[in-house]
Amino acid sequence: MTYLSPLVLCIGTSVGIFYFKKLDKVTKLLVYFLIGSLAIDISSRVLAELLNNNLILYVALSLLELLIFFKIFDVLCKKKKIIRVLTIIGVSYTLIESIYLNANNVELFQPYAKALTPLLIVIMTLVYFFELIQDELKLVKGKARYFSFNSIVLCFFALEFLFLLPINFLINGGFYLAVYVLVAHVLLLVLFYSYLTYFIWKHGKNPKQ
Repeated sequence: MTYLSPLVLCIGTSVGIFYFKKLDKVTKLLVYFLIGSLAIDISSRVLAELLNNNLILYVALSLLELLIFFKIFDVLCKKKKIIRVLTIIGVSYTLIESIYLNANNVELFQPYAKALTPLLIVIMTLVYFFELIQDELKLVKGKARYFSFNSIVLCFFALEFLFLLPINFLINGGFYLAVYVLVAHVLLLVLFYSYLTYFIWKHGKNPKQ
């Protein structure tokens, strides 16, 4: 089942590269996100084989998610100061945590930054939703194509936050419970990557003039 994730990422990056010249700025950023996610996925498998430990890549994934979705909402939102403040908080905490994070001991490994990042992105999606509600003309004419996208991003990162916050407790608390949660998380990732692939394909095939 874990091979579904890189498979979908390979398809998504291939679609993104094929349509890249036809994509707008936001959709191009999603292509970069899929490429970065694929690189981290492959790196995690290599490190697992060579070092039997790939936990440090949680930090890299947190930074990738935060920076890409910061750029996306910096493009979409008018209230750019809020988006930038949230990003500064997330990046600063992630970098500080990476210095003190014990990635060599699984029992002590608790990457709070990986839980903080989804929470900050959820807040960004809510900022965008409030802007759409306040500006009906923007919703009808300019940015309606991103309404569904924003909804999916909100749902995904809200669920990811719920999955990742207690991950250390689950790993140390019981093998079977942790396996069920991690399998559910893998399925969530596959569905999200599949949606992004469809989103990129749709906007590449039918670019908005």
